Amino acid sequence: MCGIGGWIGYQEGGEKVADCIRQALHHRGPDGYGIRSFPSATLVHTRLSIIDLSESGAQPMGNENGTIWSICNGEIYNHRELRKDLEGKGHTFKGHSDSEVIPHLYEELGASFVERLRGMFAIAIYDGRTRTLFITRDRFGIKPIFYAPSKAWLAFASELRALLCVPGIDTRPDRQAVYDSTSLLYIPAPETFYRGIRAVQAGEILEAHLVQDGEVAWKTRQYWKGVIAPDQRRSLSEAVDQVEELITAAVRRQLESDVPLGALLSGGIDSSLVSTAAQRLLAGTLRTFNVRFSVQKYDETPAALAVAKHIGSRHTTLDMEEGRGTWEQVLGLLKHVGQPFADLSIFAVNAVSRVMRGHVTVALSGDGGDEGFGGYDVYWQLARIARMQRLPGVVWETIALALGPLVNPAIVPAHIPSRLREVAQADDVQVVQDLFTWIHRDELHRLCLDHEKMMPIRRLFEQQWEHRLPHNVDRTERLSALATEANARVTLASAFLFKVDIASMREGLEVRVPMLDEELFSFGLSLPHKLKVKARECKLVLREVAARQLPSSVARKPKHGFGVPLDRWVNGEFRSQVRESLLSPSSPLPEFFQQDGYEPMVKAFCNGSFSDGLSREALAQRIVFLLSVHVAAGGPV
Repeated sequence: MCGIGGWIGYQEGGEKVADCIRQALHHRGPDGYGIRSFPSATLVHTRLSIIDLSESGAQPMGNENGTIWSICNGEIYNHRELRKDLEGKGHTFKGHSDSEVIPHLYEELGASFVERLRGMFAIAIYDGRTRTLFITRDRFGIKPIFYAPSKAWLAFASELRALLCVPGIDTRPDRQAVYDSTSLLYIPAPETFYRGIRAVQAGEILEAHLVQDGEVAWKTRQYWKGVIAPDQRRSLSEAVDQVEELITAAVRRQLESDVPLGALLSGGIDSSLVSTAAQRLLAGTLRTFNVRFSVQKYDETPAALAVAKHIGSRHTTLDMEEGRGTWEQVLGLLKHVGQPFADLSIFAVNAVSRVMRGHVTVALSGDGGDEGFGGYDVYWQLARIARMQRLPGVVWETIALALGPLVNPAIVPAHIPSRLREVAQADDVQVVQDLFTWIHRDELHRLCLDHEKMMPIRRLFEQQWEHRLPHNVDRTERLSALATEANARVTLASAFLFKVDIASMREGLEVRVPMLDEELFSFGLSLPHKLKVKARECKLVLREVAARQLPSSVARKPKHGFGVPLDRWVNGEFRSQVRESLLSPSSPLPEFFQQDGYEPMVKAFCNGSFSDGLSREALAQRIVFLLSVHVAAGGPV
């Protein structure tokens, strides 16, 4: 795991820009760095040594005659098979680093080299023969990479703030991206907070080359899309047998490391299955870690301890104590993220990463199991909605009218009659959008200045997904497929994986995700809805695998999100600083939002009260979101 950056084309003050990028990415690669400049390009790499700790593993890496150079952030799990094949074709290697296969594989296959890679990665290759730069990202977007195109150059980097080293980038806020993040609480790729910066999407490759007049021409294409093709013939027992084998194989592939390795054991099914397989394959030497909260609703420590005891791992628990979170901690991490973001678990991931880094350099996690195997409540909710929508419209209207006179918060929430009408009339995309957005349209209308920019899921669906969903299936299966597509294409890469990368790499910790092994995840995509959800129990196949390997208290435990009780974790100074910053006359928030839409929330949070019936967690999320916008837009802190 490392940091990468650079550019193709003319860049004034290139040496200083390269050094600025190096410094901005130092935390991602504290073990060393490499900068290689060419007449028309520069590659920058900061190194976190994982495989081949010698100088032979240093990057950038070139082919035998020095015409092709590459830099890689991540791990190539099938590098040994690729190396053997390349050696058979006459290629020679200096060391045994996984990244060293990349320039040689590109030399053999061109841009299609990426289709042979199995791993998590963001890669840049400069081909001096054709003055072409290739940038690509793994199939699921485990490793991030951003780029800034212009007429005379195209720059790229692992993190947004490293790209801000490059002069001439349009850093004005992208209002569409801000409004998308208002409903999702993160910015979906390829958008970023800045007009002049974009994110390479999961499974995408970018090609940029210099044309004769010195300009840079570029284009992107998807090299992997994944296929959602439910196989109705598969039985539950067959699926469980195969998934059990696939998990073991995926973990085995991801255990290679020349530095200490551990696992983040939250106590959920996914991380427990990964930890169980790793402990077995490592012959009982695995170290596991979890976070403990004083608020019982958020704490999974009993389950984590039960699994650690069951598998015999050496376990460490980190306490997130009440009143210990400071303004500096929250602000520092939000500045590091660099754009609107409000998944509160980022604070816990960062805290546990800091502790883990004192013991290990590589960590396994259970991320990706929910997306591949139907692990969210949304999946049983979709089945219920599909059944409800079969009712005639007159039935819905009669129910709504009957509930109208009873509207009283103590009896029927005021929004229920109107929501019933919405559900009755919603198409597939609207149903999924409403379930995937954190803020309902009514609140968005009160908050946002531009109401025409508030449909991110529908826009993304119409642009990218429609042709990939199964047809000639019942409504439940189609809604389930659409939800899986939204999870895998948007939420996973732009929210969950981005969070884990930014929070862990800030501490120099590499996190690997066996549940996102291509073969395992693709098998999950092939499962029909009936093998994902039974009544209100989700992730059916993984639960059955867990029942074979784990205590029943863990295998049948309801889904528990990795949340953080932020309103209790932060101290009193944090609340006063929130008020001072977000309600400051010089805050940039009024450029995006209506003040009477967000000021009541800020005051309620700072007073320790509630706002418009929002839960404590929902209110805290909105505050962190507003603060992240404030920080990204340069507001005073």
